[in-house]
Amino acid sequence: MDRAKIYTLFSSSKGNCCFISYGNDKILIDCGASASMIEKSLNTLGASLSQLNAIFITHEHSDHIRGLNTVSKYFDIPIYAPEKCCEYIEAQLYGNKKPICLRSGEAIRLNDLALCAIATPHDARGSVGYRILAGEEKIGYFTDIGHLSEGVLRGLSGCRRVVIESNHDIDMLNSGPYPYPLKRRILGDMGHLSNSLCAKLLPHLAKHGSVSFLLAHLSEENNRPQIAFDECLASLRENGYEVNCENGLKLRVAHPYGICELE
Repeated sequence: MDRAKIYTLFSSSKGNCCFISYGNDKILIDCGASASMIEKSLNTLGASLSQLNAIFITHEHSDHIRGLNTVSKYFDIPIYAPEKCCEYIEAQLYGNKKPICLRSGEAIRLNDLALCAIATPHDARGSVGYRILAGEEKIGYFTDIGHLSEGVLRGLSGCRRVVIESNHDIDMLNSGPYPYPLKRRILGDMGHLSNSLCAKLLPHLAKHGSVSFLLAHLSEENNRPQIAFDECLASLRENGYEVNCENGLKLRVAHPYGICELE
């Protein structure tokens, strides 16, 4: 069986959605754009909402669940969500549909994919990343991370390919127009992962087997793709890794409103 195909469809502070296809499984992680926009993106990849056999939610913030109501109205897709935010998620679903609640550390086996929810430090009712098993390959999907907790590091360790948050440039955030309380929230231990922390993390992951990184959930106000890329690239090179060359590690930045493959 070919390896899993992983694409971010939307990735920013305004909307997040990732499509994964492997064997007999086609799933979304998060549903943070309108149903019509998600369907259009899936169609570009030769897929459709009607083909999905699961949607996995990371947490209940609007940029991760915006399209759930409409999707649940027109499609009978099982929706998995962290246990602590299931009540909130249920209120967003159409009719009497209910999400399937996940506990941190609990693995769900589909047809050919297995996903394990890992608690992430974020200011939500419940927030998780996902460690995904596709055949023999482990894949990590972790955004909305206030700090690099032990659980996050364990969840990512050994993942060959990784979608990882690189949300903000600290200087841009501090000098930008956001009100002080919001700046403190983003910079806090339950906020978002900065470019600097992401850059510090990548050599650690490479040491433990990661070979491909997709930087995700960039803030459009407090970051720039080139800034995030350059900081992570410098960190990897300083630790002796070749990047984006033959036999080197792969590093890309996800598009906020466009499809990007985790290679």
